[in-house]
Amino acid sequence: MVRIFHTADVHLGLKFVRASLDSIRQSLVDARLEVLARMVSIAMQEKCELFVIAGDLFDSLNVPKAVVRKAAETLRKFDGLVVVLPGNHDYVQAKSDEDLWLGFSETLGDGHKVLREIGISDLRTVGLPMVLYAGPCTTRHSPTNRIGWVQQASMQDVGTHFKIGIAHGSLDGLSPDFNSDYFPMTRQELDACGLDLWLLGHTHVRYPDRESGKGERIFYPSVPEPDGFDCRHGGSAWIIDLLEGSTPEYRSVHTGSFRFHDLKVNSHLDSEFNALTDFVSKLSPKSDLVKLALSGRIESEIFAKLPLLIQELEKKVLHLEADVSGLLQVIQQSDIDGEFTEASFPHRLLTELALNPDDHLALQMAYELVNEARS
Repeated sequence: MVRIFHTADVHLGLKFVRASLDSIRQSLVDARLEVLARMVSIAMQEKCELFVIAGDLFDSLNVPKAVVRKAAETLRKFDGLVVVLPGNHDYVQAKSDEDLWLGFSETLGDGHKVLREIGISDLRTVGLPMVLYAGPCTTRHSPTNRIGWVQQASMQDVGTHFKIGIAHGSLDGLSPDFNSDYFPMTRQELDACGLDLWLLGHTHVRYPDRESGKGERIFYPSVPEPDGFDCRHGGSAWIIDLLEGSTPEYRSVHTGSFRFHDLKVNSHLDSEFNALTDFVSKLSPKSDLVKLALSGRIESEIFAKLPLLIQELEKKVLHLEADVSGLLQVIQQSDIDGEFTEASFPHRLLTELALNPDDHLALQMAYELVNEARS
């Protein structure tokens, strides 16, 4: 049996340019190096022999050298073999003194591999019964994947060793690649290659989307550390066991430290707001980030308390972005009577609009305009 740790899309050096994240930006940046160290530790605890990064270890070709060096030093601590594939964010450039991968490889050391070239890497020379079929990216975008050669090569590769493909790109039916710009692959193409396993990167969701199982041969680990509000999971990686004469067995490992939540509440908020506060109360002020959009119509009493309610929510999470622009106050006759002199023009106008429940938007606009004119 060979045990493999499979990750991808770590995106070291991601800058988190969203202005609202200024106060915690450095923590989010640091978390990406921290999750790399955490994964190395998990892989060793699980006695994995191979640690695979299937592309986008780095977020760009211009990552600070200190980050590149720290990444290599972290991976070098793994007591098995580390294999790193360049993805479309950290693609292979022409060899030069400024090349990202030359500096990384120098620090990583000779005992590990950076798969800079398309082709076969025979790991039997280092004691592992497997051959890798590598498809590194050489550009940021491409309508053509890097695995078109694999099927013919695998047919000529005979023996009892495992055949493992490592590539980076989109998968038809799974990845949002509407213009086919990200090295697109299909399941039929992957299956036709006849390999024991495909370890892929690029798609930021887990595939297959289950905690464990056996029989699958195509894997995306998702990002190991969440990277924004469009990421709706906590980050994960795969541990995969290859057994001679049997199908792969796999289990998901949860790896992230932060969690992003994108919440949209559209209702009158009476019960919904209670459900929202109950949900937020279960989150952590150390690790949970929430983007909240409120819409609908709420009673005046609740509307007046909204700023205090938002403040209370802010205390329960690490970061809160609240958008209440879609929220309307329910204007009742008692509100009109309490704010405007009876028989005055504003009172008569608003009372007339309040009589028709279908005019609530007109009533809302008129109420706000009258209050603006008074201020």
